Order: sequence, then C-alpha cells, then structure tokens
Amino acid sequence: MEMTIDQYYTPQRQSRVAIGIILIKFLRMTIRSFWPILLSFFIGGRNNDSFGMIIGYIALGFAAFNLIGSVLTYFRFYFHIEEGAFIIDKGILKRTKTNIPFERIQTINFKQNLLHQIFGVVSLEIDTAGAKKSELTIDALKKEDAEALRSFILKEKAQIESPLESTETDVAIEEDEQIVLHLGVSDLFKVGVSQNHLKSMGILFAFVFSTLNEVTEDVPELIADELSGYDQTILNTGWVMFFASVIIVGIISFLYSLITTVLRNYDLKLSIKQGGLKLVKGLLNREEISVNKKKVQVISWSDNPIRMMFKMFTLQIEQASSAEADQLKSKIKVPGSYQTQVDSVVKAVFPEEFYRPEERHHVSKLLKYRLFVFIGLFPTLIGAGISYYFIEWEALYFLIWGLFIWLTVSAYYRKRTYEVNDEFLKNNRGTFGHIYELTQLYKVQSVQIKQSWYQRRKRIATVVLSNAAGALKVPFIPIEQAEALESFILYGVESDQREWM
Repeated sequence: MEMTIDQYYTPQRQSRVAIGIILIKFLRMTIRSFWPILLSFFIGGRNNDSFGMIIGYIALGFAAFNLIGSVLTYFRFYFHIEEGAFIIDKGILKRTKTNIPFERIQTINFKQNLLHQIFGVVSLEIDTAGAKKSELTIDALKKEDAEALRSFILKEKAQIESPLESTETDVAIEEDEQIVLHLGVSDLFKVGVSQNHLKSMGILFAFVFSTLNEVTEDVPELIADELSGYDQTILNTGWVMFFASVIIVGIISFLYSLITTVLRNYDLKLSIKQGGLKLVKGLLNREEISVNKKKVQVISWSDNPIRMMFKMFTLQIEQASSAEADQLKSKIKVPGSYQTQVDSVVKAVFPEEFYRPEERHHVSKLLKYRLFVFIGLFPTLIGAGISYYFIEWEALYFLIWGLFIWLTVSAYYRKRTYEVNDEFLKNNRGTFGHIYELTQLYKVQSVQIKQSWYQRRKRIATVVLSNAAGALKVPFIPIEQAEALESFILYGVESDQREWM
C-alpha cells in the first residue's frame, strides 16, 4: 500500500527491505575492513595456528555484535515532515534527531543496487550545501513513495524561496522531461574503448600487489621461487615474456575498462526538466541524480585522441559546494556526449543568447618556451650528459625526448586560449585532446591576479577566477589585459542582480 503525503507528517519506518540492505551494507564493510584478518583465520585454522584462530574468533565476535546492532538500527529509525523541515530520528543507545529545513536542501537523489531493483525500492539521499556527504540517507523506500516525497519537498522548497513563481507553476511541470542523451549499446562500446586504459592497468597492478603483500611480505622471494624451476633458456627470452605480459595486461585492462563502463553507465539517460537536469544511469547500482540549474557553476566538455575519432565528449557539470564539502559530490560526469547534446545542455542551463563563438585570446608565447625549458630542454641535456659517460653517442637518443616535448607544448600553446562576453568566460586548453570550460561571470566570487618573479619581469600575469565549485586559471597574459579582465568581471558581478544560491 502506497503512502500519502499526509502520512509522512507522522513518524514512519523504512521499507522492510531495508533490513536486508543494512545487513548487506554491513557485510561489505566488514569484509572490506577485516578481510586480511579473516584470511589469516582460515589459513590459521587450516595450519592449526592458534594465534590466527584467536584473531579470527575475535573478528567474528566483533562482526556478530555489530550485525545485531545493524538490525536494531532499522527498528530505531524514523523519519517524518514537520513545519517545513525533514526530520530523521535514529540511534540505539544514543538517539540523534536531525532537522533539515526544506530551503537548505540542495538535491534529493535516488540510488538502487541489485537488491533495491529486485524489490522495487530506492535509497533516498538528501544533500545540503555544506555537507561533506549526504546529510540524510534512507536505505529503502518504495520508488513511488520516494518520488512523491521528493516532489512534495521540492515544491514546498520552491514555494518558500519564490512564493509568486511557485503559485504560477503547475504541478504537472515536474513530470515534463525532455531526454537529450541516451547511451545505447554502440555508444557504451565507444565510451569503453576510449577510456584511460593506463589508469585501469594501474588499478589492476595495485590490486594484485596489495593483495600479495597482505598475504605474504616476501613477494620478490615468491616470484623467484616460481621462476626457479624454469630452464635458463626460457629465462633468457625475457623480452619475449615482457612484451607478452604487456599484451596480456593490456587486454585485461581493456576488458576491465569496458565492463566497468557498461556497469556504471548502462541505460544512461540525461533529461532536461523544469528547474534543471536529471541523470539516470547504472546496471547493478542504479543512480538518479538531480541538478539544480541555478547551482551550476561550470560546464565543461573534453575529449581524447580516441574520442575525437568518435566525435564524442565527456560532459561534466559542476555545482556549488562549500570548501569543506566533497568536491566529487558536486561534479557530475556524462560520458559519450556529442556536440549537439553538449549544446542542448548548455542552452538549458545557461542563457542561450550568449552561448556563441567569441574572439579567441591567446596566452603569451613565453608559456610555451618556459614549459619546454623545464620539461624538455633541461631533462634532455642532463640525461644526455650523464648517459654519455656510459653509452657514448647513443646518449643522443635523449634528443627524441626534447623533440617530443617541443611538439607537445606547441600543441598545448595553440589550444590555450580564452573567450569572454557579457555573460560567459570560456577557458580552452588541452594537449592531446581538448578541454572546454564555461562559467557565468556573475557567479564569480573572487578574481586574483598572480605574478611570479619571472612574470613580473616580463609584465605578464595569471588570472584566477574562483566560484563556488572551484577555480579557473587564465595563465601568462599581459598584465594590462589581466587588469582589464579583472575590472570587467568585477563590474559585472557588482551590477548583476541575479541570485544563484
């Protein structure tokens, strides 16, 4: 039986499915925290190691104690609505009552793991402006009840903030959504292919070696023992084994990236609705994230050499967050976006009439030369000079590094530009790919002009724009241009009457 909004004015428990979800959550936490001890317990039991057995029993006793506490937590957890605020009352021995006024609520998001999806429930998370994590979490509510509760809270919040506008807004508008992006099977494959496979390779290596280190501290001896039984002729083919290992690890990394991409972004849908955006994605862990367009500080989109072939971008939306808040919570990434879809999102969140190409301003060439000197020239000369005493003229191969760095910084310099108009500043950069950052000027909180001793001598400066999501840098521009940009932005901030918090 579905609940009505009136029922939420009296204390309510979560769905009974929450008991199983709490147990699974605890089980995952226990395994993640105590798996080395549990492993020593099983190994100790097999080897009749009394110390390992004692440690294992202590861990299991501690787990059982917390397991009972987790179940009791369900029966001592209540939530309700009271006088324009959402209230949660929880705790076993120590009771905690959390009261959050509707106007402090930033977003209400849904999450579903596999168990949630089987029983048709969702985990409801309420985020506020200054919290490092979700301030309120309800582990299990029926999806229909959660949607009704979210709709009611957001409408009440809108009425508190803008009474006149909310009375003119029809209730049905909340359900009017326009899907601008939907990742199909081919799109997911393209996103998976164009992922950072070196990062996946690093994760796999870190996992394997950390696991071996937990099991035994003698990893080098273990490898030596395994190789000691092979014939010397096989060991002499080290390069063959090395390249074969690289190929195998590369294939595994590719499959890992592809599988994680599918699991994380399965059936991804980005839709435009009244007041902002909604992102739904995931296979085993389903997420539904809402974005309030007033809180959006920066919209950026980027590509890499492979995604350039597919004409795809990774779209990132950064919302307002306090300095203490988790920055990852305020950033929403949407992979597999095409340019038309990026344009649709920007026009839905920011004023459409100002979103247009502007004159591109390049940074000083001194940035290119300075980067080349410190990253390319010095390492090349030092490496070649030292190596000459060992390999003589073969040390000239270090010149390849210098040439590579020169081409790299030249590509970076060509892309390092910025555009500005009365509404936006667009920051363009990238080396092998492209990164575009777009921010509204009236949301800028501070403008800083920074100069090193080198920049003061050359009369250039770096402009740093800070907003509620972070900072954007425009480096190595003439000091006169930096001061003019600072005055222009600060004047716009002072004269603009719009509110964004």
